[in-house]
Amino acid sequence: MTKSTSTMMTSFLSGQTDEQKLTLHLLPAHNRIYRFGLSLIFLLGALTYIMTATTPAAAAESTDSKGASTSESWRRTPPALPQPRPFKLADVTTYKLSNGLTVNLVEDHRVPFMTINLGIKAGSSFEPDNLHGVAGLTADMITEGTARRSSKEIAEEIDFIGGALKGGSDYDFTLLIGSALSKYADRLLDVVSDVVKNPSFPDNELTLKKTNLIQELVMKRSQPDFLSEERFCQVVFGKHPYSVVAPQPEQVEKIQKKDLSDFHKKYYLPNEAVLIVVGDFKTADLKAVIEKSFGKDWSAGQLPQLQPPAPPQYTGKRIYLVNRPGSVQSCIKLGNIGISKTDADYFPLMVANQILGGAAHSRLFLNIREQKGYTYGAYSSYAARKQPGFFAAEAEVRTDVTGPSLQEFLYELERIRNLKATDKELKDAKSYLVGSFALGLETQAGLAQRLLEVQLYDLPADYLEKYSDKVMAVNLDEVRAVARKDIKLDNMTIVVVGDADKVKQELEYFAPVEMFETSGKPSGTGKSATKPQS
Repeated sequence: MTKSTSTMMTSFLSGQTDEQKLTLHLLPAHNRIYRFGLSLIFLLGALTYIMTATTPAAAAESTDSKGASTSESWRRTPPALPQPRPFKLADVTTYKLSNGLTVNLVEDHRVPFMTINLGIKAGSSFEPDNLHGVAGLTADMITEGTARRSSKEIAEEIDFIGGALKGGSDYDFTLLIGSALSKYADRLLDVVSDVVKNPSFPDNELTLKKTNLIQELVMKRSQPDFLSEERFCQVVFGKHPYSVVAPQPEQVEKIQKKDLSDFHKKYYLPNEAVLIVVGDFKTADLKAVIEKSFGKDWSAGQLPQLQPPAPPQYTGKRIYLVNRPGSVQSCIKLGNIGISKTDADYFPLMVANQILGGAAHSRLFLNIREQKGYTYGAYSSYAARKQPGFFAAEAEVRTDVTGPSLQEFLYELERIRNLKATDKELKDAKSYLVGSFALGLETQAGLAQRLLEVQLYDLPADYLEKYSDKVMAVNLDEVRAVARKDIKLDNMTIVVVGDADKVKQELEYFAPVEMFETSGKPSGTGKSATKPQS
C-alpha cells in the first residue's frame, strides 16, 4: 500500500463516529465471523473511496478552468426517458361454468402463491332507500360464518394456508379478495366458495359489526375530509345512489339479519359474477377444483335493472359551507359531475388530471403548496364509474388563507381549460401514468385487479394491452378540449368545511353561500345557493 493510499485509508476510517469505533472495539473476541464481515465492509468502502479519488477520469473532472468542482456535473442533465415497453398480457384462459360464472385463469410460476378476485356486479347502488349500508355489511359479513364454518374456523383455515380473505363493496360492485400458498389452492377455493354461497350472518357477529360501524361513522363525522365529500356528493348527485357516501347511524341500527340474507340471495348471482385466479398452478388441474367449488349449489338468476334518477344540472357557481366552529383549517373541495369508465374522454381526462393535480409535481401542488405555502398538498381527481362519477380538486388549507386558496384553485382550473399545457408537462404526465400502470401489473394482486376491472366494466378484451398506447396517443389539443368540456368552471360546486365566522364573508365574494351543520342539516343561516334546473 502506497503512502497516499494509506493516508486515504486513514481518512476513510477517521470518518467513523466514536460510537462506531467503540462498537468495533467492544466486539467479543470469539465473534470472528462478525468481525471479518465488518472488516470486509470497511475495506471495500476504503477501496471504493481510493479508486474514485485516484482514477484519471475523476482527477480530470475534479476541477474546471476556474478551479470549481465539476465531479457531479452529470447530475445537471436528467437521463432521457425511453419509450414505454409494449405490454404483452400473459395467456388468459377464459370460460364460463354452467351456472354462468365467468372465469379467468392466469398461470404465474414466479412464486408459490395464488391470488383470487371474485367480483359481483351489484353494490350499494342497489340498496333500498331505507337500507343504506346493507350492501357493505353483507360483503363484510360473508367471511364471518357459514352453514359449516364459524368465523373463528374461517380465520384459522385462512391463517393455516398462509393467506388472507376480505370482502367489501363500492357503489357498483361487491368484491371478495383471497390469497394463499399455491399448494393449498383447493382449500382456498373451498373457503371462498363457501362464504360466497352459504353465509350464515351470525347474530353475534352482526351485532359486533354494526356497533363498530356506528362508532366509525361517529368518528368520521368529526373529520373535515369526510364532511366535504359527503356534502359534495349530495349536491352533485342529488337523488342518484352515488350521492350516499355513508349510511346514517340510525339506518345501520335498523339493519337485521334478514336484510343481509335477502340482499345476498337477490344479488349474489353466479351469472353476474367474475372469478379471477392468478398464481402458481396448472390450468387443467385448477379447472376441476373450480368446477367442484363453484359449479354446484349456486344457481343463476336475474339481476334487477337499475334505473337511478339522473343527477341534477346546475347553473352558476355555488358554495356550500359546512360550519365547523374552532377549526384551524378549511377543507376545500370543488368540482362537478364527471364521466363513466367507458367514456371516450377517459384517457384524455386522465392525462389532463395528471397535469393539473394528479401528483406532487402537478400544477395545483406546485402552486398552492410549493409557491404559496397554503397547504401540505393540493390535488385533483376523477371518479370514473359504471355511470358518470365526478371530477374534483381539493386541499386542506389554513383558515386565514381560505379565500386566496380558492382563488388559486379557480385560476388553475381556468388555466388548464384555456391555455395549452407545455410539451414537457404532457410528456411527464404520460410517462408517469404509463410507468405506474406497468408497475401495477407486476404483482399477482395488481394483475388480478386489472383483469377484474376489464370484466366488470365490460371493457374491450385488448384494453390492458392497448392502455399505454392510448395514454401516449393523447395530445395537447385533446387535453385542452377535454378540460373545457369536463371541467365545468362556470357551473362548479364548491364545498368548504371550516369556521363559518372566519371564512363566510370572504367566500361570499366568489358565489352565494349556503350553510350546513356537521350533522348534514341546513344551519338556517346564509343565502340560498343557485337552484338546479328543473
